[in-house]
Amino acid sequence: MDAQIVNQTTKITSLLKYELKRAGAYYIGPCPWCGGVDRFTVKRAPEGDRWHCRKCGDGKYHNVIDFIMRRDGCDFKTALQTLGEGVPVIATQNEKGKIKPVPLPGPQWQGQAFRIVDVAADRLFSIEGRQGLEYLERRGITRATRCAWQIGFAHVHDVISKKIRPAIVIPWITKADLTEIVCIRYRFIDADSEGPRYSCLAGSVPSVFGAWDILESDQTLLLIEGEINALSIWQFRPHNISIISFGSEPEGEIPEARAAILRHVARNYKHIVIWMDGPNRAKQYQTILARSCLKLQSPKREGDKLDANRLLVLGELPAFIETVLCGP
Repeated sequence: MDAQIVNQTTKITSLLKYELKRAGAYYIGPCPWCGGVDRFTVKRAPEGDRWHCRKCGDGKYHNVIDFIMRRDGCDFKTALQTLGEGVPVIATQNEKGKIKPVPLPGPQWQGQAFRIVDVAADRLFSIEGRQGLEYLERRGITRATRCAWQIGFAHVHDVISKKIRPAIVIPWITKADLTEIVCIRYRFIDADSEGPRYSCLAGSVPSVFGAWDILESDQTLLLIEGEINALSIWQFRPHNISIISFGSEPEGEIPEARAAILRHVARNYKHIVIWMDGPNRAKQYQTILARSCLKLQSPKREGDKLDANRLLVLGELPAFIETVLCGP
C-alpha cells in the first residue's frame, strides 16, 4: 500500500465519530484528544487532508497517517496497514496487475482549464453566448444552477467533423472548495449530424461529475447518466441524496479506474440508485458495486422518453423525485 495514495484518498472526517462544521475551505470542531469546540481544524489539499489542533498540537498540519499514529499510538507501518485495510484506493491496474494511482491533471492543465471555464462562464451572459443561454433556458436550467456549476459557452473546434461548433462548457469540479477540476466537457448544441454530441478538453480525466457537492451526511447516492440530467435533479436539492454522473457513456467495458472511483465514492452510502436507460449498463454498475441497488429507467409517454431533464421541462420532475427517490 502506497503511503501517498492513502494520504490522498482518505478523508480525516471519515475517521472521526462526530461531524465537523464547514468553514469555507476548512472543517472545524472538537479535538478528538483534548476536546474544545473549534480548536481542531481539517483542510483539504491536493496531497490529501491535513489537520492540526491549536491547543494540543505542535502548530503544524499533519497528514492522515499521522492521525492514525497518534490515535492508535502506533508506528508508521502499522498506521499505513490500518488505513490500507479499510479504505479503497482510487487506482487502476497496469499490464502486470500492479495497482497504480489514477493520474489526475496537473496544476498547469488545471490552470488552463479554470481560465477556459472563467471565460466561457462570462461569455454565456454576453451577446456572443446568447445561443448557449437560450439552449439552457429551453432545457430548464436556471441561472442559479448555471452559476453554481460554472456552466459556460464557447465555440469549439470539433476534431471529428473538423468544424467550429457552438458548445455548452461543463466543468467537472471534484472538490468542495472548487480548487480542483479534472475534466471539461463540451456539449455541442448545433444540429450537425456528422459530428459527435460531446467532446472533452485534451488532457481531461472524466472521473466523477458532481463530486464537489457531495455531503457526508447524505444517505442515498444517485448515479445518473448525463450531466444535464444531473443538473436537472440538483435544482430541487432532494434531501439526503447525493447526485453524481459519469456523463454520457458509450456502451462497452467500464474502465477499471472509473470503477475504482465509484466504489470509493459509494462506500459510505446506505442506498444506491442507478438511473440509466440501458439495462445492461445499469447491471454493469451494480456488479461493480457488488450490492443491492434500485435501478430506474426513464418512463415513456407516447414514444417520448422522459428522462430527468425532459421531466423538468414538463414540470413533472419534483413529483417524480418525491415519489420515486424520496418516497417510502
